[in-house]
Amino acid sequence: MPRAIGKNMSKARQENCKVSRKASSETSRKPPLNREKSHVYPNYSRIFYVLPSPFPVYAYSCLYNGKLEMKRIGMQTLQFASIVRTISQATNRSLAGTRVFVASDFQEVQPDNFEVAAAEWGLRLVHDEAESTSCPIILHATYAQVDGTSMAYSQTGMSFAQPVTAQENIDRARAGMPVVSYLSDELKKSGILRGERIAISLIIEPKTAVLALELQEAGADVAIYATAAEVNQDIANELSLHDIGVFANENWTPVQEHEAALALLDELKPTIIIDDGASFARLAQLERPELMKNIKGVAEETTSGIRAFEAMEKDGALTFPVIASNDSMLKTGFDNVHGTGESCVTTFLSIMGDSYVERNTGVAVIGFGPVGRGFARRMRTLGYRVVIVERNATVALTAQYEGFEIMPLADAVRSCNCVISATGVVHTIDLETLQSLSDGTVVGVIGGISNEIALDDLTALTHQHIAPSVPVTPLDLGNDSTALLLASGDGMNYTVSGGNPIEIMDLSFAVQLNAVQMLAENHEELGARVIRMDTTIDETIARSALYARGAQIDEPSEAEIDWTRTRFSDGLQREGAEH
Repeated sequence: MPRAIGKNMSKARQENCKVSRKASSETSRKPPLNREKSHVYPNYSRIFYVLPSPFPVYAYSCLYNGKLEMKRIGMQTLQFASIVRTISQATNRSLAGTRVFVASDFQEVQPDNFEVAAAEWGLRLVHDEAESTSCPIILHATYAQVDGTSMAYSQTGMSFAQPVTAQENIDRARAGMPVVSYLSDELKKSGILRGERIAISLIIEPKTAVLALELQEAGADVAIYATAAEVNQDIANELSLHDIGVFANENWTPVQEHEAALALLDELKPTIIIDDGASFARLAQLERPELMKNIKGVAEETTSGIRAFEAMEKDGALTFPVIASNDSMLKTGFDNVHGTGESCVTTFLSIMGDSYVERNTGVAVIGFGPVGRGFARRMRTLGYRVVIVERNATVALTAQYEGFEIMPLADAVRSCNCVISATGVVHTIDLETLQSLSDGTVVGVIGGISNEIALDDLTALTHQHIAPSVPVTPLDLGNDSTALLLASGDGMNYTVSGGNPIEIMDLSFAVQLNAVQMLAENHEELGARVIRMDTTIDETIARSALYARGAQIDEPSEAEIDWTRTRFSDGLQREGAEH
């Protein structure tokens, strides 16, 4: 059994934690929260009531020992971390790229670092009151407005009015996805998807529900699958009411998940698959090969999935076209950097508390790809010391030039008390690395695939059970040390929070819709290979997104390049003109 976390605390800290213990015991009898609402708390001073004892005692003691500045009501002590954490987690909006009006009364009391931190985060601050009506977020000294809804500040953060039904959550997501709506209308007019049978293997939450419903309205038969850890049950139930085949349940075992995936294949006999991690398409090829004759192709949205399909292509095992939706700039440059990067940071803050930075010795981020980079930069904005672990020398050098410390993995885990994997590679944090962690080290995954942390090896050694979708689990390392595992080792933003922001998924799912259209129209010409989408598709989607957000840009120049024109010919031409 794991030893008691926090048993070596001072008496003063133990006294300060009594309130936390009491809160934990009082709320342990509460029924589990709906996952869609699990990131919304009626009182942020009791944000921990969904966490298993004894975690609140260890990780949140500072909330009761006088160190947390937000104990006092007022903007003078409201920190940037608290603002972005609360708005992001409560609304599932993207803060990066969003216009935020800063009212004059807010400016008088705003934290000293607010303007700089906001710029680094990607907020577009507006100070001209004439433009305030075009800003979805407005900050005042004592309250904020988000999409017209007012909420007062309190000593424990901000409170937000939330949708109360699954349908309202879906409607809110749809309202924030104008590009998907536009492209879906075009698909409906063309009729290209009529008769297609589309299997979706993605996290079941409001934004994915919008995608499924739009495909259905465009004429396709649609079914959706997800593992238990990736199911918002209310949304799944709502989709089933709309005649979407739902093969998922948040309480299923791995055996039941496997049976459900096969059942979807058998019943739907899909012609197109929208996949995540290449798992569903590979299952079809390995266990239902007779169905592969129906498959026109796969749209894959993850880096790990593209790697798997490329390996299949190299081995001659790929029998269908794969559209690499993941490689679109709108996926890697927005979904990964801003969507996953931002939402994982705000989820981390919701789990660990805004003031965790005060007792953190460093955050080791393994992998400086788009996800790792987006996460690392925002953690640094909040004041964290961030260390990058990266095997690719060019990428590591890039991180160094962006101001990050670079270390080998073994050195990084010794110098940091938080270790985050952002690679999408199995056993990035292997058993040896796990057992080298200091007692109390926080460990987690952003983005994420199964066993990116070697929990399979660890549980075989220690015989402990790791429940799915738990914000924090004390993790017995098998050597008298205990780590704190975030989100059961799955991607933290989608496991215990609302996933990537609505505006970001509008772009990603717009790419997926284009991929589906390509497969429906041209599958015979595409061939059995991994295919990168034309950059003109990104350009079209990006222009639609800019237009929907009220921005205007110049049209690209159509002038052709005269390759015969050089600096020498220009010089001779000028000299001739002078004479």
